[in-house]
Amino acid sequence: MRVLVIGGTGTVGKNVVRALSTHHDKVGQGHLEIISASRSSAEHPVDCRDDASVAALFDKVGTVDAVVSTIGGAKWASAEDATLETYTATLTGKLLCQIRITLAARGHVRPGGSVTLTSGIVGNFAFPGGSPSAIANIGLDAFVKSAAVELPHMRLNTVSATVLEESADAYAAVFPGFPAVPGAVAAAAFVRSVYGSETGQTIRAWS
Repeated sequence: MRVLVIGGTGTVGKNVVRALSTHHDKVGQGHLEIISASRSSAEHPVDCRDDASVAALFDKVGTVDAVVSTIGGAKWASAEDATLETYTATLTGKLLCQIRITLAARGHVRPGGSVTLTSGIVGNFAFPGGSPSAIANIGLDAFVKSAAVELPHMRLNTVSATVLEESADAYAAVFPGFPAVPGAVAAAAFVRSVYGSETGQTIRAWS
């Protein structure tokens, strides 16, 4: 089994790579190859804002059984102070980047394989400075719900993540009263998407 994890060097990505490996060791069949790609990767660099860069990554990697995107790219700003550029940057960095990944993956995911994107809890609730992220997250969830019907040869889901315990200190002021979850809990939602049978779903990594 070959899995491409885009954003595999980030906090969420590292947990996902670990969880996929652990699950496969327990119940998987055959060999698991996890290909980690990111802007900082020496072997598999990719800039998800650029069509050519994403296309080059998939051409290099070839056929895979699953693609997982754990990229973020959201800006935080109050609607009172934000500019249009704030929203544009977030839509470009999180929403459009992951749609670009999905479109590029169409010719590289084996029939019955999956693409898993990352949305988030912001948009389901109001958070200080969260309106740019809210648009990107809810947009991704809506894209997956609709596009999954139009892409019957592969499964397509989002994982709606919340703040991780590993990052809780940095985001404590943004998520007041919302409990952080261990990275392993969030990663389990990605395992469910990759190894399960669901499609068109938003899998929540929060309760």
